[in-house]
Amino acid sequence: MKDFHFDAISAFESYEIEKMRDGHVVVTTKVVNSSLNYYGNAHGGYLFTLCDQISGLVVISLGLDGVTLQSSINYLKAGKLDDVLTIKGECVHQGRTTCVMDVDITNQEGRNVCKATFTMFVTGQRSEERRVSI
Repeated sequence: MKDFHFDAISAFESYEIEKMRDGHVVVTTKVVNSSLNYYGNAHGGYLFTLCDQISGLVVISLGLDGVTLQSSINYLKAGKLDDVLTIKGECVHQGRTTCVMDVDITNQEGRNVCKATFTMFVTGQRSEERRVSI
């Protein structure tokens, strides 16, 4: 198993990759103070970035490299300080040049925080030494 990490962004310090293989990714994280908006809720940009990161990991889990081509997100419930979020990403379509990902974020009570869909443009195959699965 190869080590995989995110570049340092303080709001993402508590990422834990639970699963990452074959088009399925599960990550858990805790909502921290630096991820809150003016109202004391998890910032929408923070939640969107979580979804975007997980979409990228789903592409990587397929042995591919890719970038976000299009995305949409629906915010369903506010994330609160110290909530434990589970982010699940799944590839629902793998084509030659694009992949479509569904990403769901739930809180520790299993309630939906947001749902997103990402279309990823495939930029190529990952080399064997850069492949990651957990």
